[in-house]
Amino acid sequence: MKVAIVGLASSTHSDAPWFDDTWEKWGLPWDDKGWPFMARHFEMHDQRLLDSEHSKRGPDYAERLKDCEKLYTQENYPFEAVAKTIGQAYWNSSISYAMALAIHEGAREIAIYGVDMDGTDEYAYQKANMEYLIGLARGQGIDVHIPKQSALCKLTVRHQVL
Repeated sequence: MKVAIVGLASSTHSDAPWFDDTWEKWGLPWDDKGWPFMARHFEMHDQRLLDSEHSKRGPDYAERLKDCEKLYTQENYPFEAVAKTIGQAYWNSSISYAMALAIHEGAREIAIYGVDMDGTDEYAYQKANMEYLIGLARGQGIDVHIPKQSALCKLTVRHQVL
């Protein structure tokens, strides 16, 4: 199995293998451009935040989630089995849940597009988690592709990838 995990960073989002059927595309249900290509969607935020009138995703988001053929949420993600496979329960973003599941399900190749995780916002603390999972995957012999524009697994200084 080849899995392309696709986030929203504009630097490499469009580089994902959208029209290559040899890759199963996994991503986020709020990705308006990638929505129709995704075989699986990951929405790991607390359901109370999604149902709230203050949801960042908009008033029709709950309805959109009902249209996802394969949607992983906090209610149906195989937490215990995945934690056993990766050695611990270490994930902190919808993207890292996707990465951990790809490892768990035995992907032989994983490509990561639209995922930079640089900056000082929530992505900055999520970066270490993804890099751990990337290292774990590579240590298990999984071929992990990261575009050179991505800050993942690279030293960054003041928002510049070195």
